[in-house]
Amino acid sequence: MEKSVINASLSTENLTFRPGDTPASFEVTVNNDSDRFVNFQLEITAAGETRNSGYVWYKLQPEVAAAKPPGSSTIFQVLIFNTPIVGFVGTVNLMVKVFSPQLAQQCRLVLRLKIERDNRPTQLSLELPVREFQVYPRNSVDIPVRVRNLSQQPTNVTLRFTGVDPSWLTNSTERRLALDAGGLAEATFQCQPPSVVQAPSQNYPFVIEAVSNNGYPTTTQGNIEVLPVGFVEFTTTHKQQKIPSKSAWLPDWKSNIASFELLFKNASNLYQQLDVQIQGRDERKCSFKKSPEAANLNLGQTTKVILDVKTKRPWVGIGKTLLLEAKSELSDQRLGSTDPATQTLEVQVLPIIPVWLQLAVIALLAALIAWIVQPRGVMHTRSVNSVRFSGIGLSVVSGSDDCTLRLWSIGANSLDPDDRVTYNGQPVACEQRQQPKGLMAITDDAVEVLRFMPLQNDRVAVGLDNGVIELRDVPSGAKISELQDLKDPKAKGDRVFDLAFTPNSLNLFSGYGSGKVRLWSRPAPNTNFLPEPQAIDVQSTLKLSGFQVRALTLSPDATTVVIAGNFKRFVLWQWNSNQTNKKFPGLSVQNLEKLDERVGREDYIWALAFVPNSAAKILATSDSAGYITIWNLNRCQTLKNPNPQVQVNELNCPTIDRWSASKTSVRSLAFSDDGNLLVSGGDDGRVVVWYLTPDHKLDKAKAAEGKTIYQSSKKINSIDLKTNQGTMIVSGSEDFQVKLHRIK
Repeated sequence: MEKSVINASLSTENLTFRPGDTPASFEVTVNNDSDRFVNFQLEITAAGETRNSGYVWYKLQPEVAAAKPPGSSTIFQVLIFNTPIVGFVGTVNLMVKVFSPQLAQQCRLVLRLKIERDNRPTQLSLELPVREFQVYPRNSVDIPVRVRNLSQQPTNVTLRFTGVDPSWLTNSTERRLALDAGGLAEATFQCQPPSVVQAPSQNYPFVIEAVSNNGYPTTTQGNIEVLPVGFVEFTTTHKQQKIPSKSAWLPDWKSNIASFELLFKNASNLYQQLDVQIQGRDERKCSFKKSPEAANLNLGQTTKVILDVKTKRPWVGIGKTLLLEAKSELSDQRLGSTDPATQTLEVQVLPIIPVWLQLAVIALLAALIAWIVQPRGVMHTRSVNSVRFSGIGLSVVSGSDDCTLRLWSIGANSLDPDDRVTYNGQPVACEQRQQPKGLMAITDDAVEVLRFMPLQNDRVAVGLDNGVIELRDVPSGAKISELQDLKDPKAKGDRVFDLAFTPNSLNLFSGYGSGKVRLWSRPAPNTNFLPEPQAIDVQSTLKLSGFQVRALTLSPDATTVVIAGNFKRFVLWQWNSNQTNKKFPGLSVQNLEKLDERVGREDYIWALAFVPNSAAKILATSDSAGYITIWNLNRCQTLKNPNPQVQVNELNCPTIDRWSASKTSVRSLAFSDDGNLLVSGGDDGRVVVWYLTPDHKLDKAKAAEGKTIYQSSKKINSIDLKTNQGTMIVSGSEDFQVKLHRIK
């Protein structure tokens, strides 16, 4: 039998303890009968005890004895200051276990502890298993609470729920419980916030108090978060207003303001502050005043915002209609925007001089206007937005803000109005008289973009400021058909910024100021396009409020559509002609955030151009910071989507080269057929030729700063390039001019 090397003894084998009185104590003497230095530890347990690491009922001195040599003794002082079994009265055996980490033995001693009934007030323990709760208005949430009687006497307990409106509780705010000595009970308070108007979304702290009939109260705290729900309704009493508001027989030059009443009903439980932003086709033609500037939306109430629209009225004419869009911005967007987010407003602006008075002096005024606006030579009367060579390069078509299309024949070093075209009707477009020579057509609104059909060089597609696409014959200018998405109520006034045909001319892509891209299709080249397009809302897909499609282009193999606009990013749409209606593959986006320090709503990619007739998808982009970037789209890598809420893959496309072409926006790009030349035009008024190496990098040995072939005092809006009869470049600018440039 192994000899015991740990011998221990108790100072007493019986002990009495009354909770609330002086603590009971005893000593444990431990002798080291081993042949080494060791230290000793004690552990005390009570028979029937429920072990709880958070409940302490005795204390040791020392807790761990220092190592002592063989033959020495260690005395432990044990202090019992609480009952080992909550609520127990009677005698319980305590097991004192003595052990040493250095020895493989232990010693056990038994002490009988008599626990007498105490006379202390009842002690309660109150616990919330869950302290944080979330609930929607009119929904219920259960709040459980646990209470324990820590004393040796039975007691009656009252639980009180305070901190929130008592009407929120489905039953009373109190619960009554009877607890035995050491007993545990649970109760539940059911809380139901009222309607959205009476329960604003915020945190509501609450307190639960436990009071016994013979003890001290105790409390615990929690929090109820009422979640946001509801919407803000956006309406207006009258969407059409007139300036002046009342008809007058005599000139009224003082009236120049139209007032709109915008109404916002807060049907949510979020207190909101609202701002109204004005955008739309004619936003630059007006000034605005809002009252109040920032409106506070109280719960369940309707707030009125008065919008005063001030514009300059013409003295003569038949009047015009301005299209505006009031867009609301909420301070707290957890519930999204208002419903709807925007309202379309129309302002009919009548001339200062009434029509009857204009008729009386029409001859004099017509002569005066003709004298004022008579140009030197034939040209547009407003900014030229788009210029294109015909497919065989014998003529040029231009489109302008003056609502006209003009046809030009190509001379040795200049453009001349085409002799085949002379407008037969009244040559008045956009309220201005136009020169009939070379005037191919008058459009329904300002021309933003035009493109020739690839297989029908005698037809051109024209994108207008009012959201309509006109298909016209060349050179007669006759309107063949027009395209507009009649099923989309917001298509009216949605400016068409760019167009792109597939090489077989069976499909036409169009990009809009609303951020949408529409695809128009037809079964054969000689048939009309179908009236119902397929559409992608790029703005909603990218989760970018205010995104506009400013540029579109199609890769030479007609499999990749590139879409670009503000926020300096372009989107790739892998397209094929066999995909089913209303079912599109995922989009991919390339951001320029790694190339630029700042990328915001006013930062644009203005132009896109592919190297033609090339299997490699080499793309050039130009932006509002004046940079030209060359990309290899065949080497793009798809990155992990950092935002699961946006169903768009993020790309990492390598750049071949990037250089600063201007200090301001570069708005138009065009490649030569062999890809050796890239021509740009922009806000600095320059038309610049850039020489490229065979691997499509800037050839700095030839002209690192490019070769400027034309300088205008106004912005260059559009350029086109043709190389079948020498290298010819045509440009259109804000000085109303269409210019031809030849280079060797």
